[in-house]
Amino acid sequence: MADAIVWFLTIEVLGAAALPWVYHIFRFLPDRGITLAKPAILLSVCYLLWVLGLVRLLPNTPLTLWAIVLCIGAGSVWLVSQKWDELRGFLRQNWHVLLVSEIVFLLMFVVWALVVSGSPGITHTEKPMNLMLLNAAHQTRFFPAEDAWLSGHSISYYYFGHIIMASLSKMSGVATSVGYNLAVATLPALAGAVCFGLAYNLVRLSGGGVRWAVGVGAAAPLLVLLAGNLVGGLEFVRLRGWGGEGFWDWVSINGLNAASAGAGAFPEDFWWWFRSTRVIGTVQDGAVLDYTITEFPAFSFLLGDLHAHVLAIPFLLLGVGAILNLYNSPERLGLSSVLRHPFAAAAVALSGGALAFINFWDFPTFLALLAAALILKGCRDYPGSLPQASSAAAAVFLAIFVLAVALFAPVYGTFSGQTSGALPLRDVATSPFHLFLVLGMFLLLSLALLAKLVARARAPGPDDTSLAVVALLLGFVPLGVWTATAFLLTIVTDGAGPALADLGRRLTLAAPAGIVVSAAAYCAAHLARRGGDTAIPFVLLMMALGFFLIMTSELFHIVDSFGGAWRRMNTVFKTYYQAWLLLGITSSYALYSLGSALPRFRGGAPAIAGLRLAGTYAGATVVVLLLGASFYYTLGATLERGGAYGPAPEGRTLDGIAFLESQEPGEYEAIRWLRDEAEPGRIVEAVGDDYSRFGFISASTGLPTVLGWKGHEVQWRGSSDPFAGREEDINAIYSGQDPGKALRLLNHYGVRYVYLGSRERERYGVSALPEYDGFLKTAFQQDDVVVYEVWDDPGL
Repeated sequence: MADAIVWFLTIEVLGAAALPWVYHIFRFLPDRGITLAKPAILLSVCYLLWVLGLVRLLPNTPLTLWAIVLCIGAGSVWLVSQKWDELRGFLRQNWHVLLVSEIVFLLMFVVWALVVSGSPGITHTEKPMNLMLLNAAHQTRFFPAEDAWLSGHSISYYYFGHIIMASLSKMSGVATSVGYNLAVATLPALAGAVCFGLAYNLVRLSGGGVRWAVGVGAAAPLLVLLAGNLVGGLEFVRLRGWGGEGFWDWVSINGLNAASAGAGAFPEDFWWWFRSTRVIGTVQDGAVLDYTITEFPAFSFLLGDLHAHVLAIPFLLLGVGAILNLYNSPERLGLSSVLRHPFAAAAVALSGGALAFINFWDFPTFLALLAAALILKGCRDYPGSLPQASSAAAAVFLAIFVLAVALFAPVYGTFSGQTSGALPLRDVATSPFHLFLVLGMFLLLSLALLAKLVARARAPGPDDTSLAVVALLLGFVPLGVWTATAFLLTIVTDGAGPALADLGRRLTLAAPAGIVVSAAAYCAAHLARRGGDTAIPFVLLMMALGFFLIMTSELFHIVDSFGGAWRRMNTVFKTYYQAWLLLGITSSYALYSLGSALPRFRGGAPAIAGLRLAGTYAGATVVVLLLGASFYYTLGATLERGGAYGPAPEGRTLDGIAFLESQEPGEYEAIRWLRDEAEPGRIVEAVGDDYSRFGFISASTGLPTVLGWKGHEVQWRGSSDPFAGREEDINAIYSGQDPGKALRLLNHYGVRYVYLGSRERERYGVSALPEYDGFLKTAFQQDDVVVYEVWDDPGL
């Protein structure tokens, strides 16, 4: 409890230090950026820490971090002295916004801290990997951090999010085994406050009142971050035993069948809530042709993996807020406007550049949103000339893009990924029903909003022709590219019949999505050109981008180390995750736009009014049913993960390695000794399979080992060449057959500590290393765990 309070107060102090800065930088937002303060200062402080560490000017220590905060705070004091009357007046009028955002942050943090304390163990899925990245960022003195699973090499992965959370651990003085779980609770809290702010700002920019803005803002975190997908409804149907074998075969989700029915309020089979993330797939004659992942934020927080895509959530939303601020500037678009408001442009560049280092998959989406928002602003600022609007947008985009890349240029020189391009998707496609299960609520709310706006829009006139052409190209060029490649290739290789069948699969979702993209893009540009409401075009832009991501994932897939049935696993995973966030914010605004229009539906002729009223009730009923299905999942899964059906064996705690204290006390104490008391140095431990306890000592301490999870290193580096021969060398060290060779290998890899525990004994069949008495000394011993320290005997 004390750790959680100190951690929370640390974030509050940081947020308070940032308030004058965000008030100054995000001046074009109704809330002046106060809902963005916490992620903004976390990003800024850790960026400065990273830069200072790269040039080896200042080390990665709590003192450095707090010195940076002190400098930012000094700037805040100066800003307050310059704008005290203005700032005081703003807070007097908008105190309720700050209060509600703080309540959202507090509630999210407390709820998720309670949930994670019911299942705190860092023991499954890729939690050990993320603990390793967190500890590597925490332990390193300078940057780039050394890969704790491949000593001598820097981390080849986007891990800036882990640096941010490790910095919070340093500043609060909380051990990383606790900080890991507090980070899991912090992410929805940060994202919740930003979701509130985005929805609030959009409603206010549309002319909505404070009550509407606060109400919709408070609903946004629920929709975006807490709602589950609609598989929850099917879980309830299955639990009641409804539906025959034919129905469940048609549903085609692994594990969902009538035979698994139960009698409780929620399913009771092991990890039933995991099924909702393996929805989209093609099974033919018992063979899986298309394995995908369909995660969403609520699931991610429940699972508790500090993955890059989860760490990026609040910072991607921060980037959306920064773009909205720039887009809403009253200055006419051009490089001169950037020079007049350099901090606003720099905020966009910093948030975008950081995304490439937190989760690179988000960077292209961020750039697409930025480019489209700048074009919309150009349409508003240069209503009579699309070429002029486009050239101004291109100039500003290029300046921000160059700055975003330059700010994080060192990352690109050290990162080697597994992706190698994109290929057209063939043979498999998403069924409309599966898409509805994953994103149905957001799709329906977005389409209802689009239908309302299209109904009010006028037909394209002569001045709108160029806009209509561009919008059509956005919606259908991807399908044309796919047809010109995959369709023709299939004709050549398999004949016209299979090619037409594949084209039909593509058109089922890609064509409707393309229509939505074109309609939303045209309406956005048309409304921007007319001026007035600045929020609706931006919302339509997010909608268009969300549907564009869905459409392109039906046409192409990123080429990575996963092939065969897994070839579009990551593509669907990452694009749908981004679509969830974009369409979630869109849907939050749709609640306002559709809800605020209800009074107008009551007028007119009785028959028309009756039809409108019936349609309103029908739509509201559908939304309520969908919300019920979504939150049925969240409630049931949260109760299970939060320990409602029996807490974890180690009891309710936030310490992710507390399970070891009762199960393997020797290993628990060894980890604490190596992490907190031992002098820094590399270690060697047993090598085994990924997704296991192998590599856990280095993961828990941040001390680099010779080799950890091999499969993940291949994914991060593209091949096994960087660690060729290391597994054999580790075997030679533990074999005890050649002390001289063992010493040479230990010196070659710079090993300081040799760990000997249950996995080493099982893997290598050794109970001790007595043959190495000449250069190993026992530095720590408890129960069956021994940590040897290497000292060089020149006689060997």
